[in-house]
Amino acid sequence: MIAATPERVPVLSVHCRLYFDGQHNRWVFKAPQQIMFPDQFTLTVLQACDGRCSEQQIAHSLVACSARENATIEDVLDLLDEFERRGYLSVMSAAG
Repeated sequence: MIAATPERVPVLSVHCRLYFDGQHNRWVFKAPQQIMFPDQFTLTVLQACDGRCSEQQIAHSLVACSARENATIEDVLDLLDEFERRGYLSVMSAAG
């Protein structure tokens, strides 16, 4: 896992899209050659990747209000790391 720092701010990559499919009443995450229907926890993490909040802010706030009983900060950071590794997220520096 890449060490999360307050300066790392995740945002969906330009070639990825998260949207609500009203016809099928579900959220869809689209990436090149990939379509996912995220569970509630993953959806909440992806929605938080708005380019304004750091990884640590996202992790702490989601764990504090998570519907998933055993959610940990490490769960959130691992998911962010996995999505970054797959190219679904870009990570910017809050300083620049």
